[in-house]
Amino acid sequence: MKNKRNWLRKLLCMLLIVAMVTGCSKTTVDERKSKGNGTNTSTPTSEVTPSGDVTPTGEVTPTGEVTPTGEITPTGEVTPTAEVTPTEAPDTPTPEPATPSPTPSGQFGSKEEEQAAFNKYLDDVFVYMMGTDYLTIHFYIEHPENYGIEPTFESSAEDEIVDMKQAYLDFVDNLKGIYDFNYDNLTKAQQINYDRLMYEINLVSRSQDLSDKAVNNSLMSESNNAINGIMQTFMEFVLIEKADLDNYVKALESMGPYIDTLYDAMKELCDNGACLTEDMYETTLDNLESLCEEEDNIILVAFKANAIDAGFDEETVGYYAAAVEDVLKETVIPAAKRLYEQVPNLKSYITEPFGLAAREGGKEYYTYLIQGKTGSDMTMDEMYDYLTKNIEKMEEEFEQVYLSDRTVTSRYMSAEYGTSDYTTILDTLKGIVAKDFPEIRETKYTVSALPDELCVEGVLAYFMPPQVDNIDRKIIRVNPNYDDNDIELFATLAHEGYPGHLYQFEYFSSSEGYHPMNAALSYLGYSEGWTTMIESEAYKWACNGDDNVAFMFNIDHNYLNAIVAAIDIGVNYYGWDLAKVRSFFGNSLYGDSSATAKMILDAVVSDPGTYIYYSLGYFMCNDIVDALMAKGMTRKEAYKAFLDVGPCSFGVLSKHLGLGDQFK
Repeated sequence: MKNKRNWLRKLLCMLLIVAMVTGCSKTTVDERKSKGNGTNTSTPTSEVTPSGDVTPTGEVTPTGEVTPTGEITPTGEVTPTAEVTPTEAPDTPTPEPATPSPTPSGQFGSKEEEQAAFNKYLDDVFVYMMGTDYLTIHFYIEHPENYGIEPTFESSAEDEIVDMKQAYLDFVDNLKGIYDFNYDNLTKAQQINYDRLMYEINLVSRSQDLSDKAVNNSLMSESNNAINGIMQTFMEFVLIEKADLDNYVKALESMGPYIDTLYDAMKELCDNGACLTEDMYETTLDNLESLCEEEDNIILVAFKANAIDAGFDEETVGYYAAAVEDVLKETVIPAAKRLYEQVPNLKSYITEPFGLAAREGGKEYYTYLIQGKTGSDMTMDEMYDYLTKNIEKMEEEFEQVYLSDRTVTSRYMSAEYGTSDYTTILDTLKGIVAKDFPEIRETKYTVSALPDELCVEGVLAYFMPPQVDNIDRKIIRVNPNYDDNDIELFATLAHEGYPGHLYQFEYFSSSEGYHPMNAALSYLGYSEGWTTMIESEAYKWACNGDDNVAFMFNIDHNYLNAIVAAIDIGVNYYGWDLAKVRSFFGNSLYGDSSATAKMILDAVVSDPGTYIYYSLGYFMCNDIVDALMAKGMTRKEAYKAFLDVGPCSFGVLSKHLGLGDQFK
């Protein structure tokens, strides 16, 4: 999903417009050194000016991201400094895998039998990872009964506060069959899936020693709190067959009891020390107010629009809309009103924002969280250094462009592509893909504007991956109300469509290595890294050969993302306070802004890691493609090699691309 927080984006755009006109100072500061009140005492260097845009939350399925433990977790661009380093704090090394590697049993009579047994093993892993919660399963499978899955409709918020030790034991127990297989007897594609699962086992093994009380306050986060998650889930509920309508009503009925368990779970997180800021508190209440609406409730409006769009006749839509309305008024809304009355009891927990680093075990939990989200085994020190080196590189590139082309700002401000028609743009992108990217089959998809009632502020567009047993149902939804120009729309459709998420999914799902099990694994660094890299290229395609203007559009996103990502690590791993955040941000191309620094601090405390998989993934994917080209591949050949491996951790990707331990 390409999702932008307009409040931050608009403010930064204003800051950048001022910077373009007046110039701004870039300074070098070592953030490891205490600055007292955080003010900058460094000597300014050359005058530079940037442009800006903000992109948070990324590829989000409406139910959230499925973690290896089966736990559902909510999912969900600034400007940097010259040479920057974190606060004084020892890094936590990546723990060695705690998993044994037994000798294969040799129980298979031939390679062919072993390969067939491995595919059956993957089937079993897929069923385990799907769990039994209907709302989760439905976004992945239309007919779970064909996979031997019997979904349940009951759920409790207590299930979202995980016993990490037990989750680890359950996960390893359910995947231990992997040790029965001889790696050398598997096909190349199977070896990649083997390595995917070993990565998951090794990652989850790191969780067993983490504190259950060091987690962030996900149930009350700003962008993906529990109430927002409920509304998003039912707004994007997949409707294909009449049985889906019946199950929709059943699932909605289960939300009343679920909401009634939320207060105790929210309070437990607060009691355990999870940060609750004023913004998080107010956002939770705002979302509850929306859910409590009895007239034109957003869930009912979305159901009607989606049922009509799915092709159900007027009588059927009317019948089920009445049933949905009854459930809302009799079950869901009363539960939401009860929670709305309870949440103010948590007001005493509101505090100034602080990162996970401030809590016992928080740094270790944050490391695990970020490594899982990005698919990278870099330590936090390595990740921070990698981001800030790329930040410095982008600053240098910006200075070169700006100082050599003084009219680039005016051209950038007035640049247009020429059309905002979704189909026309996607057809153009398909033509570019046919020429410069590996071939895929003719792909079925629909692209449409969201109805006004479903246009959520901040969401530009998103791609809905198909269910594993309904692979031709691919959907791109676009918010027609966002105020970016048509070049931004062009890049957005490249990100979501060709050659972004839709193209990458189609390529991988048609490859030998694809298995439904892959749908249960989330590698946001790979997937969002690919699409952000593609978006960067798309600016060049849209700007008709004006590479300097394309660079200005690109730096809006990726320089900004990198700044926020570095601040995220600074706050949640190194323990930066507002003064340190302001110092870091003030040394960026944007210059000092206490209000913006405060908003960024609130964002990374509320939703740790949201920007990192975009930024780190973008830089890593670019570096991997460059490394393949340095070995003699053309860019098209490098793209093919990258896509052939498919979504995975960067260590697994690097291994199967023949790059050794160069990327991890």
